[in-house]
Amino acid sequence: MLDNIITSQFLIFVPREKNTFATGTQHAFEKHCKSKNFQIIRSKNYFFAINTHDHQTDTSTEEPLLVSHVSPGKILSNRSIEIANSDNNWKVWHRHLETEAQVYNLIHSLETSFKIESDALGLMPMYRCHTSDGLIISSKILDLVSIFPDAIGTADRNSVAEFMMMGYPLSGRTLHKKITRAQTGEVFEWSLGIGEKITRPRRLRIEGKIRSDTYLHQALVDLEKALSQSIVRYTQHGDSPINVALSGGFDSRILAATIKNCNLDLNTFTYGRWHHRELRTARRVAKTLDVNHKILKYPLDHYYLKLPLFMSTMEGHGDSKTTQITNLFEIDDREGAPLIHGFLSDPIAGSHLSDWFPTHDLKSYDEVTDQLMEVLIPPTSQMTLLQDVLGFQFDLDHFRSEIHSELSETEKPYQAAVLWDIENRQRGLISSHLLMLGQKFDVIAPFYNKELLNRWITMPRIGLDKRYLQRQLLANSFPHLAKIPRDEENSPIIPNLKNQLLLFIDTLARKSLLRTYGRIFGYRPQSIWSLGHGMANDSQRNLMNSSIQENQSLPEEVFGLKLNLNTSLLNKIRQAPDDGDFQTPRFIFQLIEYARWTQAAMEKPIHQNSETKRPLSCT
Repeated sequence: MLDNIITSQFLIFVPREKNTFATGTQHAFEKHCKSKNFQIIRSKNYFFAINTHDHQTDTSTEEPLLVSHVSPGKILSNRSIEIANSDNNWKVWHRHLETEAQVYNLIHSLETSFKIESDALGLMPMYRCHTSDGLIISSKILDLVSIFPDAIGTADRNSVAEFMMMGYPLSGRTLHKKITRAQTGEVFEWSLGIGEKITRPRRLRIEGKIRSDTYLHQALVDLEKALSQSIVRYTQHGDSPINVALSGGFDSRILAATIKNCNLDLNTFTYGRWHHRELRTARRVAKTLDVNHKILKYPLDHYYLKLPLFMSTMEGHGDSKTTQITNLFEIDDREGAPLIHGFLSDPIAGSHLSDWFPTHDLKSYDEVTDQLMEVLIPPTSQMTLLQDVLGFQFDLDHFRSEIHSELSETEKPYQAAVLWDIENRQRGLISSHLLMLGQKFDVIAPFYNKELLNRWITMPRIGLDKRYLQRQLLANSFPHLAKIPRDEENSPIIPNLKNQLLLFIDTLARKSLLRTYGRIFGYRPQSIWSLGHGMANDSQRNLMNSSIQENQSLPEEVFGLKLNLNTSLLNKIRQAPDDGDFQTPRFIFQLIEYARWTQAAMEKPIHQNSETKRPLSCT
């Protein structure tokens, strides 16, 4: 009988040699599991441990086990995560978890083998490290390094360079040379006597040719139908009402309107401050839809308040600016309550095709690579500062080859560009929203759906540029919402004198009051998105700069990465925001905070002879 288990963390150790369990790694594994209250559910041929949730199983069982690794919010919801089917049918298992969890790792464990498959983008992290004793697989970097501290001690320079340029390492890289993350679509298998096997059969693919003969009306009907079906599928076993994060953009208003059309109860929420245009636009959308709407607080020091959550969830691998989304924790609802998120809506609707390739036909994969390089590499002054701080030149040829190698060359070039964005930028940055919010909520992402994704990306590029089909969907299906301008635009899709007059008055009021408001309260950013930089006012800039100066030795102590922060470079970092570069100070600060957080979580510093300075608290 197949025993079903649900967990939010797992840990596996596979000894290098059969019947050689009496090793240092084994003892460290057992010690760590005991300290973390992990239950060891396999201890023959390999060790397999999980953090259980009111579920105990016989550790001596020889029966097959099916372990669903999902977020705490899914476990706290009323969903039926356990898979009733007892047959060895991966298609059935995936279909069930894609509906109930969307973001997951699925582990089929037998006495002499195991197999791990995930959702198509591998959004729930899984890390691997080879030691002299064997192989460690973990859902958390910290669990892995607690067993094998040497894994963290050497930085991967290419990964560090990618992180400093974009906010995330590419492909299966981590900041550490000895630790890799599972890639998109990856399947990992291990069996006694054969060893490990890694393939990528679950990568996203475009299933179908470009639908150049589809009429506009039919395309809109298909898209609306696919979105409605996706919403119904992913919410059918969840609680009600559904919480919707309503911003000033197109994606959230389309989701809210479609949810209402599906006769589902919903409450909408927006975070921000009184003068933010995003907040005012969302308020108009909610009023037009006639749905419950609440404004959530946005503390100026939110970045610092939520940085520990970001570190414990993302473990430093991603841009900490995404902590902004955790303002939604202020929603007054129980743990495990449903929360709709627009993950992937932007790229599949074509927003980045217009932003990144506005005048390029993208006739070849080389051209896609060249244009991505041009978009992703920071300006020369910023690159020079980053390389001076790190003390080495970035290998841009290697960077280019990594981008090119991840392009799906079975698709049209513009489709390959969209898929690259999904598998890298969206996975590396925006997916952190799902993982952080998933600590509390049953997060539902209707656009993370293969059928819906396929319908969008098989449209001709002309239908994707400047979000053309998305705009037409609003105009055709929700004309009342198309009269409200997007928060980042001055004109609505459908001209409307009343809304445009309100926008004009609002703009004048904000411009006249904001400068005075900033002088009184020392408040800098005018856009809601800018609050995520961690430099909302002078005191926060000073906090960040002081931490960089005082704790600059930590990256070298923890993972062997020496920062060259002399007086001249520190002054350039302080000056960077005034020149429009908020990214460089934040990434340097985040790298140092990651080293601080990692070291604090370890029982002792990795390099025994290091003198550790007391870090600046951000909580």
